[in-house]
Amino acid sequence: MMNFGDLFDSIDSRLAPDVTRIIEETPKGTRRTVTSAELRAASNNLARNMLEMGLQPGDKVAFYGKNSADYLISVVAAIKARLVHVNVNYRYEHEELRYLLDNSDARCVVFDSAFRDKLKAILGELPLCEHGVELGGESADDWALSFDSLAGKGDGEPLDIAREPEDLIFMYTGGTTGMPKGVMWEQCQMWNMIGRNFLDPAGAIPQSPEEISLASEGGTFNNLVILPLMHGGGLYTAINALGYGNLCVLPISSGFDPDLALSCIDKHAIMVLTISGDAFATPLINALQDNPGKYGLQALKVVNSTAMIFSNHNKKALLKQIPELIIFDNLGSSESPASAMAMFGKDNDLEGSSVVLNLTPNSKVFTEDLREVQPGSGEKGFLASTGALPLGYYKDEAKTAATFITVDGVRYSRPGDWVEVLEDGSVKFLGRGSVSINSGGEKIYPDEVESVIKSHPSVDDCVVVGVADERFGQAVTAVVQPKQEGAVTADALRDHVRSRLSGYKVPKHVLFVAEVYRAPNGKVDYPATKAWAEAAHHDK
Repeated sequence: MMNFGDLFDSIDSRLAPDVTRIIEETPKGTRRTVTSAELRAASNNLARNMLEMGLQPGDKVAFYGKNSADYLISVVAAIKARLVHVNVNYRYEHEELRYLLDNSDARCVVFDSAFRDKLKAILGELPLCEHGVELGGESADDWALSFDSLAGKGDGEPLDIAREPEDLIFMYTGGTTGMPKGVMWEQCQMWNMIGRNFLDPAGAIPQSPEEISLASEGGTFNNLVILPLMHGGGLYTAINALGYGNLCVLPISSGFDPDLALSCIDKHAIMVLTISGDAFATPLINALQDNPGKYGLQALKVVNSTAMIFSNHNKKALLKQIPELIIFDNLGSSESPASAMAMFGKDNDLEGSSVVLNLTPNSKVFTEDLREVQPGSGEKGFLASTGALPLGYYKDEAKTAATFITVDGVRYSRPGDWVEVLEDGSVKFLGRGSVSINSGGEKIYPDEVESVIKSHPSVDDCVVVGVADERFGQAVTAVVQPKQEGAVTADALRDHVRSRLSGYKVPKHVLFVAEVYRAPNGKVDYPATKAWAEAAHHDK
């Protein structure tokens, strides 16, 4: 079974020293390249020095920064040292940041220098957090040492260390409610979820480094990581790239820059692009529409979407721009592999607003009392996946028991995605149950209404929440980001929804904003949006 540290050591030993492994690209051009020799030496040195500073295998190391080569090298180093990776959303403020570092028992934080002050402000509340590695700056105190000093000190040789397939990686997920939860993945199980060779998609996933064939000049499948490395989709893409000896390209900008991403696709002949639904598809489509003929995109064959809804109208718009493209829409989570997916091309019917996918072989749909939903019954149920699964949530037995269930002797993960099983066995995605709206006794899933509103030509983005209502308990409320101020009215959007969905799903309130708040990974902060909508509605 696979261990990532052993995998990285194996790839290091087989590649020629001058093979390019990581490239940082900016709107002004290439900022930095990292060769095989540089990645090998820096990661081995950092791994050894982290252990020599007092960390022990199994200790937790939190990563608090934006995408960069040094961030990725530090992840590789921690894995080689058998330290447990903990991701940190860099938008977290004091209480969220303190909670995550405390909850994870982090003993070390690898952090961008830009976040030094936020981190220092809470260190007094984190007695276990004894060490720091600062990226992009010279450490100003004894607590943190600079990445450059640690990665540059040593002979760059591999560690003499025995690793296990069960070595852990933590993926903290904010979900839609409550504080972040640490999903505990054994590396062997995570690899079984993410380790498919994209050049041989029907082949078996290698179970040892020796099963991966690799020429000394490296792999030929270049990878572009536009998702944040602190998000599962970004980290998984990077681990897969490095694990097969392929190039990993990191666009570096203050936020998601669609023009930079498209330029990187052309410059590095990217064949597969991984995105998170509409949050990334919309700006990419707008950039293509605003710059006809600017990008060739001849190499791009597949867009792979995960973790968020990818609406039909955006699939259709992207296929209009790149007609020969194949789109894979996957429904998965930090707690499970893909539970449903579908492939789309230019000949598919994408006229409806409902996102319809096919169950993966390892998935079923159950009711709350754990009966399997029958196709065409009209019953709604939650998706559950088996196969490569995590151990559960760190230090939270109650939430683990609620999410990881056993039915007829089979262990499943149920992250909370609700669907309706259609007569042909396909599933219509309804949304995440934890953010559903109860209006007058009717359950309404925000994703369904959001998809319809975002299909309006004058809308760029939308979030739907429920606000308190004396008569109905909750009122459907749409927070809308129009393409231009005043481009569409509330009544026009209500009519648009009414023409496609039942009347009780039509938003009672429509609030316009300059920009919908999303995290860097594209996910909506539903609690914060709901609180804002409650206040905005009250003030009207």
